[in-house]
Amino acid sequence: MTSTTPRRTFVLLACVLSSLAASACGGASAARGPAAPPRHEDVQNQIFGKHADGTARDLRSRAEQAILAQRWQDAVDALEPLLAGDPASANDPQLVYDLALAYEGVGAREKARERYRELVRRFPGDANARNSIVREVSLDAYLEDWAALGAIGEGLLTKTDADAAERMLGYGARGLARIYAGDETGAFRDVNTGLELVDEHRYGATGQLPVAAAMLKFALGEVRKARSEKISLNPPGSDFVTKLELRCMHLLDAQAAYADAIRSVDPHWAAMSGYRVGEMYRQLHEHLMNIPPTDKAKTESDKQLFYGIMHVRYRVLLEKGVEMMKRTLALGEKTGAASAWMKRAEGAQADMERRLEEEKAKLATMPFTEGELQKALDLMKKNLEKQQAKDAAKAK
Repeated sequence: MTSTTPRRTFVLLACVLSSLAASACGGASAARGPAAPPRHEDVQNQIFGKHADGTARDLRSRAEQAILAQRWQDAVDALEPLLAGDPASANDPQLVYDLALAYEGVGAREKARERYRELVRRFPGDANARNSIVREVSLDAYLEDWAALGAIGEGLLTKTDADAAERMLGYGARGLARIYAGDETGAFRDVNTGLELVDEHRYGATGQLPVAAAMLKFALGEVRKARSEKISLNPPGSDFVTKLELRCMHLLDAQAAYADAIRSVDPHWAAMSGYRVGEMYRQLHEHLMNIPPTDKAKTESDKQLFYGIMHVRYRVLLEKGVEMMKRTLALGEKTGAASAWMKRAEGAQADMERRLEEEKAKLATMPFTEGELQKALDLMKKNLEKQQAKDAAKAK
């Protein structure tokens, strides 16, 4: 018998072990059943946008981070291609709402309004539908689209299941629309009804006003402003002082309502209210300055005296208007509110400051000083008070 070499023995042993291992593996595989199919990675289509590219998951993540950081343009850049290129995202009401917020953040208010309307139309039962209506109301007012605002108000007030907050919003929206349609009586009725609900539910009583309450306060200011400006001061008659006092009373009442609206959580209403107060003072000053000299002012000197007295006496109105515009602009810088209304405030402030400088320059050319004019005013005031006292005594 021939002996086996060590190398051959090693090879034979290796073959036996290999065969045993193969049998064992084969037995285990049979016990587990057929092998699982090969795994595949979750592959998403690439979406290409004007300013951002990526998968739907990538763009969602970017949008979420941008919204949280209030980087509104970054959010727009991510959300626009996402909603355009991914059907599932286009049917997600939260993403539609986020894009509306982002549009509003960058000042594209008409685009924002369209997205809010889309959400309400397509997803009326979504949690963001009510917020979308509130935002649309503010944007309608900001854009001065009173017809659209009135339509929302009517829609809310005809809802059979509207709650108190929705009815407040409805009365405010319809009331404002009625003011600009010339229906002062209907507007006042709506505003009063809405404010009664605000008081009943103590809506915003402990801090900043929700939009519905702020809108109602703004609308009340608008009603009172309209009443004030209906009182004509020109031409002046024997009841001029009474009319001026009544107009100023309505102005101060309107100012009080606007001051409440400035406490709004939404800076749009604060900006509009601040501007309105300053504008009321500017307009009253303008109406007073348009009053021509009295018939007693025969000579040029008399006419200059009339001009001087009127401007010194009512200059405070322009000064109050300038101060209110400054406050409004400071609020806008702090909150980033309503750029178009800020531009109006800037323009109004510049106009009033120009008028003040022009008046001072003109008075400096006249043959009397401002001190002398003030003395004349003080004397006129004393004589008027004496006459009023005599009239009161006769009335008794």
